[in-house]
Amino acid sequence: MTRLRVFCSALLLLISAPLLADSASHAAEARRFLELTRVDRLTVPAYSQVQQMFARRFAQSGGQASQKPLLERYQAQANAALDKVVGWDKLGPDLVALYTDAFSEAELKQLVAFYQTPLGSKLLEQMPQLMAISAQRTQERLQAAAPEVDRLLGQMDAELKPGKQ
Repeated sequence: MTRLRVFCSALLLLISAPLLADSASHAAEARRFLELTRVDRLTVPAYSQVQQMFARRFAQSGGQASQKPLLERYQAQANAALDKVVGWDKLGPDLVALYTDAFSEAELKQLVAFYQTPLGSKLLEQMPQLMAISAQRTQERLQAAAPEVDRLLGQMDAELKPGKQ
């Protein structure tokens, strides 16, 4: 019986070793893709917004140039608070899991290869500006629809009032 257990344990180790290696290389490829696409910079705008929020509050509260170290101390504390939640060491593993679930290791290798080409590099460079302009244009068009949406909401409210059935 002991020999059977040893044999089964050894067999399990032999079977699971390639799976663990595959999983590790898959995760490594996802990390490589995320680094190449600079996903770690996604949180930079959040940090900037918090820094600006503190600077505005400092100015609104009448902060003087001589009190700037106070502002900087609070900004540093806010950065530390953000690091605990969205720092790359916190966010990275979740994103690796997200990408390994969405893409096979072979697909991630293809994506990495593409982003290392001149066209892929150009796309990486242009994407933030393209996304910002796209978001702005979408917002402008949505604002044009706002009056009609408001009118429809008002009509729905009127029909939902008691006695209107």
